[in-house]
Amino acid sequence: MHRRARSILRGEQGLSMILVLCIGALFVALSAALVYAASVLTANANRQLLEQEAYQLATSFSDVLEGELNKKDSSFAKFVNGQFMFSQSYGKDIYDLESQPKEFAWKPDPNQPDGGAEAITVTLRRRPGDGADKLNQTANSTSATDLRNLLDTLEGENRKGMEIVDLQLDITVTVTKNGESFAFTRTYDRTVKYDSDGSQAKSKKLPKAYYTINDGPTKYYRIKALTFYAPGSPDLTITDDNIGSYRLTFHCDTSQQPDSITYTRGAKQSTGTTQE
Repeated sequence: MHRRARSILRGEQGLSMILVLCIGALFVALSAALVYAASVLTANANRQLLEQEAYQLATSFSDVLEGELNKKDSSFAKFVNGQFMFSQSYGKDIYDLESQPKEFAWKPDPNQPDGGAEAITVTLRRRPGDGADKLNQTANSTSATDLRNLLDTLEGENRKGMEIVDLQLDITVTVTKNGESFAFTRTYDRTVKYDSDGSQAKSKKLPKAYYTINDGPTKYYRIKALTFYAPGSPDLTITDDNIGSYRLTFHCDTSQQPDSITYTRGAKQSTGTTQE
């Protein structure tokens, strides 16, 4: 009887030891899992912090470029307006097709803080604007008065050019910091005006907007209400009696720089993407 009792007690002690070992192993596993989870959360938090820093640098630099874009004498505006938005070398027909992207590395001023960025890349893309079709428009009317009102509308206030959104520009700033990159894009509408006042065309520089008559090649400049001047040709005056003989097409001379250029943020809102 005593032997049997001792045997039972020994068996229970063995089970208790096994149970203690299992519980200990469970606690070790849980501790390891907690340590791993904490390390993952810390790593994610650190990565998010780096991404946020890269985002702040990208958006801040984008703000700087936006300011430079509307300073016509800045080197950035001169490149954008004089080359990228003007030259077919970045795409065939600038008013028909989206351009090839132009990418270049930005070199921060060594005397200015760069926020610790390892690299800053600026990418430009150009596409036709919503008003590109307004650069060339045909004006038809049945009376001289209506025609004059129509031409005044085409030429804009005081004949200094109608506001036309001829092109759109994407500026993407990509910043890399501590191995994390963030790309931030803003889309801008380019609004232009072309001077159409030809009242002094015979003695001064010709304006940048003109008319063609019945699809002919001659460039006519409007010097009075409905009187047009073309170098080497007699003046043409349209009246109610002869209006039916003429079809006028208004052209903006896009081979020259517009008289006025401004950039505003387009309907497409700013977007950011994290680069893996």
